[in-house]
Formats: sequence, C-alpha cells, structure tokens
Amino acid sequence: MASKLEKAVEIYRSLGYEETDFDDILKLGTGKRDEEKIAREGLKSGEWTKIKQLSPNSYGFVPVVDADLDKLAIFAIRVGVDARRAANVVSRPSEVALRAIEARGKSYAINFINAASSANRRIWEHSMSRLGMLSLKLLHQMNLAIPESVDYMKDWAAGAAVILGIRKKDYTFDDNFVLEKEELLRRFCEHIEVGISVNVPATGPFSEVLIWGVENGILDRDQALGQVFYGLQIARRPGDRKAFVNVLEQIGLSDDEIRSRAESILPLLGLGETPILERFAPILIESASDDFLYPLLISCTSAKTNKVKKMILQSALKREKPTSAEAFAEWILPYKQQEDPGIARLAAKLEQAWGLSVEVEDHRQGLRGLWQKTPKLWEVPEFAIGEISPEKLTDLLSEIAARRQCVEDLNFERFLAMANRIAYENPQAAKISLGGIPTDGSGGLLSLACWVNGLGYDCCPDRMIRDWNGGREVSRMGYGELLYARRSVLFATIDQWPCLLSTPSFEDLSIRLTDLLKRLERYEGEHLPYVSEPDLQLALTRLDLELLAEEKTRESIERLESLHLQIQLPSGEILQDAGGNALMAGEIIAAYLEDPYVEPAFVPGKTPYWRIIDFAMPQSLGLLPNRFSYSCSDLFSIFPNGGDFSLTAVRRECEVYHGQGLILRQIARRKKPIPKGALMNWIAVWGNLTEKNAADVIRATHEAWERGLLLPQLADASYLDWTGGEPCNLASLALAMENLANEGLLSLLWQAACDLVAASLAAPRMLAGTAELVKFLRDDLEEMVLAVQKDLAPQELLEMRAVEKLAARTGSSKAVSYAREVIDRRNTLAPEPAGDAEACKKAGESHKATGIRAAAGPGEAPDDFLPPVDFEQVWRIPHEGKEPIEDHVTFCVKSMEVRKKEKAFQFYLQLPDISDCRYQVTLYGWFYGISEEGQLSGIELKKGEEAAAGEGREVWLHYDPDRKKLVVSRFRNWRKGKNGPLDGGATPYSKIFLTIALASLAQDGESIYGAKSLVRRLVNEGDLSCELLRDITRELLAHEAISPAKLIRIIEKENELLSVFWVMLSECISHAGARTLKEKKPPVWVNRVLDIAIYDAGYLREAVKRGYIPADDGIWKGLSEIASSTAKSTAVKKAKSLLGKLDRENDGF
Repeated sequence: MASKLEKAVEIYRSLGYEETDFDDILKLGTGKRDEEKIAREGLKSGEWTKIKQLSPNSYGFVPVVDADLDKLAIFAIRVGVDARRAANVVSRPSEVALRAIEARGKSYAINFINAASSANRRIWEHSMSRLGMLSLKLLHQMNLAIPESVDYMKDWAAGAAVILGIRKKDYTFDDNFVLEKEELLRRFCEHIEVGISVNVPATGPFSEVLIWGVENGILDRDQALGQVFYGLQIARRPGDRKAFVNVLEQIGLSDDEIRSRAESILPLLGLGETPILERFAPILIESASDDFLYPLLISCTSAKTNKVKKMILQSALKREKPTSAEAFAEWILPYKQQEDPGIARLAAKLEQAWGLSVEVEDHRQGLRGLWQKTPKLWEVPEFAIGEISPEKLTDLLSEIAARRQCVEDLNFERFLAMANRIAYENPQAAKISLGGIPTDGSGGLLSLACWVNGLGYDCCPDRMIRDWNGGREVSRMGYGELLYARRSVLFATIDQWPCLLSTPSFEDLSIRLTDLLKRLERYEGEHLPYVSEPDLQLALTRLDLELLAEEKTRESIERLESLHLQIQLPSGEILQDAGGNALMAGEIIAAYLEDPYVEPAFVPGKTPYWRIIDFAMPQSLGLLPNRFSYSCSDLFSIFPNGGDFSLTAVRRECEVYHGQGLILRQIARRKKPIPKGALMNWIAVWGNLTEKNAADVIRATHEAWERGLLLPQLADASYLDWTGGEPCNLASLALAMENLANEGLLSLLWQAACDLVAASLAAPRMLAGTAELVKFLRDDLEEMVLAVQKDLAPQELLEMRAVEKLAARTGSSKAVSYAREVIDRRNTLAPEPAGDAEACKKAGESHKATGIRAAAGPGEAPDDFLPPVDFEQVWRIPHEGKEPIEDHVTFCVKSMEVRKKEKAFQFYLQLPDISDCRYQVTLYGWFYGISEEGQLSGIELKKGEEAAAGEGREVWLHYDPDRKKLVVSRFRNWRKGKNGPLDGGATPYSKIFLTIALASLAQDGESIYGAKSLVRRLVNEGDLSCELLRDITRELLAHEAISPAKLIRIIEKENELLSVFWVMLSECISHAGARTLKEKKPPVWVNRVLDIAIYDAGYLREAVKRGYIPADDGIWKGLSEIASSTAKSTAVKKAKSLLGKLDRENDGF
C-alpha cells in the first residue's frame, strides 16, 4: 500500500510539475479539492530525505521519493502546508518560492520568516541563514512588520553588510537573488531600532552596519548615540558591550557626552569589564563632583586587570583632593594590599596626596590546621531499600525524574528495586504511584513511562548496523550499552520479575554471591524459566569476588549447577550455544567465578578515557553479547570497586556535566580508596563547579574524606584530564586546590602541586597557570611546615626541588617571584635540611624514567646524559619514503586574517606550462579534498590580478601521473566532468601538495587539527620522507609569512614524529644561524625552536650516537653562530644550553 507521501507525489506528478521547468511551475494548478487535501496530508510532515553511506568514505542525503524536492516544496506550499513546514522543505531562496509564499498572504509570510530565520539554519554564528535572503525580500516586498526576533535581525545584519559592501560575501550568498540596496535603505532605521531593542549580538555585522549608517547620513548621529547607549545597558554578553563601546568610538563619542551620561554609565562600571572601564572611568574620575566620586570609585573596584587598577589610581591622582578625603581610606586599603608592587606604590602615592594614613594589616589568616590526619577506612553499609510503600515510590520517582542526567547510583537502585517489588505484587498500585512519570525520557525513565501508560515500546536496545568492511557494505549486530540495556528491559517488564539479580548487596553497588544465589533460587521457586540477560551481566560485573573463600566458592558452584534457568535476550530469544542448545545461567555464573573480568591498567596517553577499546570479555562470558562498546562513563556503576580504568567519569568538563556531583557521591561509597588517577581528577573537578553540581561535589568530597577514601600524596599529576599530555588549565586547578585546602584537605594537594610545577618546567615553555600553582604553595607553606612539625606530613615534602629551580631563574615574572618567596620563607620557617640524599636520588631516578628531566627548564643544564629509557618508543624508524614527485610548480605565500587572531595562508601557484594565469589556493578548515581525493580547490587569477574579478573562477588542481604534471579542472569530480565528490581513488601527491599540507601546520585556529591529522598520515604512509621534508622546509623558510616557530610546534605535543621532523629542527636552526650572522642578532622565532630542541635534546643526542641522524646533521649547523652572538637575546643563552646538552658526550659535534 502506497504511503501518504507517495500518494502526494503521485498527484504532484499527475499535474505536470516534474517535467515543467522550475521557473514555470507556478503556472500549473494544484488539482481538485480532494487531491489538494490528499497531497497536503502527505506533505505536511515526515522526512523527504535520508542519510545513506555513498561510499566507504562519504555519507550523504538521498531522496526517499523519486521527485525534484525543490519543485515538490513549492507544490507543498501551494496545497496548504503550514509556514513552519514550508521553511523546513524549501532548500534555497528563489523567486518562485517568494511568489508562492506571497500568494498565501501576509500572516503566512510572517510565520514563514519566523520559522526560516533560526539559529540551526546558519553555517556560522553571524552568517545569513539558509533562507535569510528570502525572508528579507518577503518582508520588504510585502511591507510586513519587522519581527522582534534576534534570528531575523542576524539575517538582516548579515545581508545588509554584504549588500552595502561592508563585508565580503561568503559562498552561501547567491548573487542572483538579492534584496535591492534601495529597498534595504528604505527601512534601514526601523531595523536598527528593532535590532537594538531585541539585543541582537553586536559582535556580528550589526554594529558595522550601524556605523555605516551614521557615516553615510542614513542614521542621525545623536539618535544613534542614544540607541547605542541603550544597547550597552541591556546587552547580556561582555563581548556585545565591548563591541558597543567600539561603535561609540567610531561614531565620535566626546568626553562631554560621557560626562552628561555619568549616572547611566555608573552601573556599567560595576561590571568590571576592561573596555568599559578604560573608555569611561578616567574621564569620569577626573571630573566627578565630590558627591559622585565615592560611588564612582566603589564601582571601579570591580576592575579585574592590574592595568585597569593602575589606570584608576592614576586618574584619581590627576584630580583635586576631595573635601572629605577621610571617607576614601577604606577604598584605598585594598589597593595598598595588592601584591602587584606598581599598584601598591600608586596607592601609597595617592594616600600621601590626599593626606590619608591607611594602616595595612596582615590580611592572611592564622594557622588553621589545613593538613589533617587521614580518617580510618570505613566499612560499607549493606544495601537497604527503605520503607516500601506507593507513597515512597512516588517520592523516589520525583527525585529520579528531576535529574538532568541518568546516573545509576544508590538512589536509582533503590527506586528500581522498589518499583519492581510493588509492581510484581500489585501492578495497578505501582502504575498509580508512578502516574506522574514524565514521558520525555527524563532520568532514563522512558521505557518505564511506556509501561505505566500502557504504550507499546520496543525495549530491545540491539539493532542491526550497516558497516563497511574491505570496501563492501556488511551488516552486523550492534548491542546496546549494559546499563542502558538493563534499564530498558527491566522497566518495560518491571512486573514480571520477583526480584532483580543486579540489585546491590552493599551501598557501593557490589553484590554478594550468596545474595545472587538466593535470587536465582527464588526465580526457580516461582517457576520462572529464564533470567534477563542484561540483568545477569550487570549482576556478574558487580559481584565482589574478594569476599569468596575457596570452600564457599566450591559450595556455590554446586548450587549453581543445580539451577535450570535459561537466559532471555532483550529480543525475546533464548541464548543458545553454537550447537543450538540453550545456555543455563548457573553454568555461566559458575564459569565466571573461575574466569572473571580482569580490569585493564589505565595508561595516560594510551588508554582512551572516553571510549572503551580492547576491553576483552572473559572467555567464560564469550557467548553473551558484548555490551562494552563505547562509553567509559558508566563503568563506575558496573565495576563498583574498580581502579582508574573504571573511574574516568571523574573529570572536569569545559561544558556543564550534569551528573558529575551524583557520580562522585556514588564513588564516595566505595570500599576501597580512590586510586591515584581518579583522585587527581577529583581535585580538578573543584575548579569547574557549577550551580547544578557544586553541592553534590562538595558533599561527596567530605564523605569520601571522612570514610578514609582520599589518601594523602597519592594524586598523580600525570593522570590530569586522563589524557597523559601536557597539563593544561593550571590556573583553574590552582583555584581548585585553594578551595580544597580551605576545606582541610591540604594533604591531598601538596605533592601534586609540586609535581605540576615540575611538569611545567619540563615543558618547552613554562605552562600557563604555573604562577597560580606556586602562589598556592606560597599561601599554604606555613600550614605545610606546621604539618611537618606535628609529624602529620613527611619532611621530604618541604624539598620542593622544582620550586627551587624556578626560584633560581632570572627575571621577575610572577611565577619566579612567588617561587623566591616560597623558598625564602621555607628557609626561615624550616631551616633544617629538608629530606635526605637517598630520597633526592630516588626522585631524580623517577624523572629519568620518562627520558625527560621533570624540573629542567629551557636554558638550564641537565642533571645527566643517560640515554632516555623510552627512546625506542619515541624514535620510531620511519617508513621507506615514496619516490618524490617533482611538479616544478613555483609559488608565493601571503597570510590573510580569517577572523581575529586567526590567520591562514593563500598560496599563489604558477604552473610551468601555464604562463597567462596563476592559481590562488587556501587550505583552511576543509581537508577532505587533499586527504581523501588528492586534490585542492583554487581560484584562477589572470596575469597581474591579485583577486578574482567575477564569478566562475573556481578550479580543482590534481597531479596526473600519466601526463606527469599538475592539471586544472573546472569540476571537482573531473573523472565524470561534474561537481560533487570525486569518483574513484585519490591521485598521488606531487611536491606542491605536500608543501601546502606542511605549511598548514603554521596556520591558526581550528585548522591546525586537520593539518596535524593530514601530516601524521603523510608521514606514516611514506609520502613525507626526511629528505623531501628537508627540501620543503628550506622552501618554506624563504617566505616571511610562514612562522618557523608555528611550523615545528607539532613536535611539542607529538614526539613520535621526532624521528622524521628532526630535520625541520635542523633546517630551522641552520637558517636562524645564517640570519644571525647577517643581521647581527638571532631572529625572534628561533626561541621556540630552541625550546623544543632543548626539550628533546636527549633523544636527538642519542639518535646521532646511534646513527639515525647523519653525522653532517649532527653538528647542528647554525647553533654555534647563535650561541656566539653578542646580541642581548634569550636565544643566545638557549643556544649555549643546547650546545651543552648535545656536546657533553660527543666532542665531534
């Protein structure tokens, strides 16, 4: 039987739409009234396309019906689908769509505009939505009221910016369908007024359009000034306020106009935002009356940066002394207490100028005993459902449904067990108790809601999945995750089980084997023929096998073998072996007791923390579905007392992590202490508390401490964020440590903070946030000394070797200054030698084990010259390189700003056989063409042109191995002479493709991720050999637009590329040496190159020794020239340090 959509398409075809030209289809009719009704019914909802895998490397949308979807959309509008549906099916703006919508009337057009101009229809935040120009033309041609909609105004601003020539058009802009400039200007002022009132983002083109209107006399300047000030007051985002301040500057805001608006500006100053304070505060402070000065200065105390604080004090110094200066003593005091000496000096100068005497008291708190004795490890209570009643079930439902994320913790298990108990005994009573259950899936309760409301629900989480294997499409079974599968099945059949196998025995969610046996025996006693497979699997993972004695195990196995319970899969089938025989639950459990899960070790940087990979099921469970295919975040509930592998759900997130507090509350019920990786990340969570999770995180931490689960000096800094890479967000972590220390948990933090300082010094450049970490150590040093004196902490913790090395550095950075304070104060408070030689020796050996000296920073001599123990893992013998393909293409490079602080490269290619034009190529953001098809898109430029004039200049370039040259095509799919993805395999890379790919490493922004992935692949597949890399690097170094420092930064994070990319380091140093001789000073960019070389000096030295780096390269040409330069440059010191690190064991360098 034909579907409603197929019937509608049949009518559409019968009326001649499919064979009529698109521009002429409005001349056709819409059929008889009953045909219109059938067509409208079929077109008013549902999908017209579906996603299909088109090839092993691409997916795309294909129609579900055989019809031109653009024409079908116009037909749908004409037969009466609503405006929202019309906005969903119209794929592009056109005159035909415009006339079809106009014919439906003004009300329909307004509804269409509101639906079409939505955020999810625009490619970038401030670009025009897909149907934006259609909305603009509808509104202007039909003289409709301007919608009070931010999304419509974003479309208007984006369109106006292009039409008025303020911004360049992007590829979504259609020159054949554009609002006329005269029409735009006719209602320009109205749009500006509405835009201000709806708070349209000023960070986009709206502010530029507003400035253009004033500059070109379309907007009255005084009226615009009032509108911008109003927008400044109602703006919600700091970025918008900053943009409005810039607008005021551009339209010529005077100092007198600022003074006249002092009252309205005052609340804005209290926001503490630098652009507002810098523009308004000095003028107002210098001219304010005595009465207004005090509230003005109080508002300015919200300033966040030292620069602005100094500016405020300098402005106060420029004005006359207020008549009642004594009242300002309290205001000056915080400035006198500032750690920045410049601010303190200015405050003292102002104090003297105003004749004040402000006493600065020591604002530090007295010793509070923040290092506390670790409590004794607790005994985990047994699991208890609590009072079982319909009323209590309703209360538990309210709690679980209110959760923003489904977390299967103690309370969830109580709810599940109670719902099962009541539903099994009295299903109707359970349904009444659960009557208020949400049907939107909140709290993971969708299948239970369907059971309560008698709705059909397919509870099977297992689905057939189409996949690619060896170039052909295959089908395989995809099994649902374990907790999701159990939840779906048990909730949908909640009244069928006398009890649940996976109900915990203890509050940590673990299960006694004897409890599991009793439940299975009850199933047999009540004549149930089978158990639920996901329920059984979770019961097995939760079994606490450490409680079993050998004799008890034998006894349990005998009882298990006497059971005759089959295993039902979520599909309803009974689990069978290869011979077709039903498997028994007792046999599976008995085998599992002998062959249980073994938790893999978690290795930072190697073990994925967000996805389960290579987690092998034991052979005893080999016939059960593998429900561990993706997320690691549920493992804390599946393996209640597992190690770090099971606890990666403990992590700080850049976005809101709704379940974090509840997860920590459950982990705080473990019977074993928190392992080192989870503890480090537990600490980090405190730096990203939100209103939603703060209370639970704080409570979980106190509970875990009081239960003896948090051990001192255990947190391992190398596990931070589970990534194993360079530590990041250290300032946030320092704040977390400060907050935790104030809770009396300093013992968890001190060693980790010192280790992170060491890691920072070991990095090529000191990590951001190091100063905040050292300040934390400084602020709590006296607490640490007190703990040592009370024998609560070991004396070795006062060694702080990394902080000592930092303090010994030259310079006056915050980190160095704080480090000096720490060491000076330590030497005063604890003058006795800290630690002993043996402890120091062990600490040093632990650093050597990684091949990186943990506390040796750039410019410092290493402690020894032993070869790195991980040399073989880092220095991988590169593949034998492919034969390079020379294409004889010459090029020049220019940089362009994609967005603020993000630059990309424009390559101008001159092909050897084409002299009358060249080709502009930009590889930014989209790498699919070069990585999967072996071609690049470009723009054809005529001789002497710097930019393309007109349309139709887009071309595609690829290397033709038969013609042995680079060729140009107008089509991406040049094999078929049409646009769209290339059919067939990728073409080989000639030299220019590899050059552009390598140069993309030096670009900014998100492009770097695609560039790194592409270059890694080129190295692994042998396209980039050392000699070819040398040749390309020399060419790129000749172009000023490309920064060598950015070009080689990939080695910092991915040292497995060092075995090939050492040649880039060598060429950069050689080039820098030549420039040093020529210019009498090292180039600025060489500092970062030297930092990386110093960081990897151990590997480079060993590679030369083993012959992996040729002897000619092993002398590191150019390094001596830099080291011997008389210029005052940090690079000279670093070059000398690198020479020392490389030469110490081999005098032949």
